[in-house]
Amino acid sequence: MAQQYQADLAVAEARSYIGVKWRHRARSRFSIDCLGLVVAAVQAGGVAMRDRVDYGRSPWKDGLEREFREHFGDPIPFEDAMPGDIALLCWDSRQGVPAHVGVLSDGKHGLQIIHSYSCSAVAEHGIDDKWRARILMVFRP
Repeated sequence: MAQQYQADLAVAEARSYIGVKWRHRARSRFSIDCLGLVVAAVQAGGVAMRDRVDYGRSPWKDGLEREFREHFGDPIPFEDAMPGDIALLCWDSRQGVPAHVGVLSDGKHGLQIIHSYSCSAVAEHGIDDKWRARILMVFRP
């Protein structure tokens, strides 16, 4: 029997990490990386997700996209994205391969993203043109 995903619980879990420092491969309330945050959020939403920590600082070389396709199937169009969906991003739009993940959330002005990244800590912010260009794929757990 398929598990029912509760997107509101996933977003609430991701938000509970806001301000937690980023650290590669971390999985705690003291520090967490982008994949760890997504795994925690998806699991809080009621969907089991395999967690990996056997990846390098450049996760696109280790099949990040493949991993998400195995869990959730084909990506959905960004235009259909909703809070609780998972975004795969690239840092350089010319590169075109996923190297980062985040949880989509809702804000006053539409979709936002919650993610943990090395420039800072877990943060939530809007999706402007710059961030939209970085989103390569969206998956619905």
